[in-house]
Amino acid sequence: MTKETFQLSEDAAIIYEEQKVPAMFGPLAEATLDIVGLSADDQMLDVACGTGILARRARQRFGKNPRIVGADLNEGMISIARTLNDPFSRSCEWHVADVSKMPFSDDEFSVLYCQQGLQFFPDEDAALREMKRLLRPGGRIALTIWNGASDFFKAMDAAVSRHVDAETGKKFLAPFSYGGGDTLLDRLRSLGFDNLSHRDITVDRVIEDPETNVAKEITGVPPGAAVIARGEKVLQAVVDDILDEVAPYRVGNTLVIPQVTHLFQAKNQ
Repeated sequence: MTKETFQLSEDAAIIYEEQKVPAMFGPLAEATLDIVGLSADDQMLDVACGTGILARRARQRFGKNPRIVGADLNEGMISIARTLNDPFSRSCEWHVADVSKMPFSDDEFSVLYCQQGLQFFPDEDAALREMKRLLRPGGRIALTIWNGASDFFKAMDAAVSRHVDAETGKKFLAPFSYGGGDTLLDRLRSLGFDNLSHRDITVDRVIEDPETNVAKEITGVPPGAAVIARGEKVLQAVVDDILDEVAPYRVGNTLVIPQVTHLFQAKNQ
């Protein structure tokens, strides 16, 4: 599957923050920080930060120090991060930046996180080299990448394929279709990283009021535009099919669906 550089509209970035952050990316940030924490002396960079949930949770956990920076290619995402009315967001630095050419100095950071970004970079190796450039000797890198699609997104693919077209349906699986996991540690080693490790983390995607919020899960990502273009009846038919398929995961008025992610860690030599 061809990689796509996901660019979100401002409306989609708002939906991302309101729906996807509490449903998944917030819990994933917490799980990652449980394993890969910070100290007061760290200089942290969150690459492909989205609306900055990992950076914000890091600030909430670790206080006014360390320095925390978030960078993302999507101007809409960074705009949301900059305008959130909370002290954790206001005390982080935010940059619109391409991962292949970041506006930072060599050896500037001691910890670098990339939460669900690597699978979207058009040139992974260039991105990894750039991340290495930014890390000081002994600096740590933590990369999370989905380990396959959950039953929720499999149901989304099937429903969109049925009511829109198969090509659009498959695009909803793009974040979960990473094929480089088997070689990533070797590539990190070849770039000069050591202390390499890999483990899986399971995090629940929690969707409150699914009759309303499953539609936001669809429309909050780029391929959702093709579903919206077919009209409200098609969107509702897709939602109804998804809800039927994931009914076993319903707990009251909530869906609780497990999602597995890889966590790769390494140190810069």
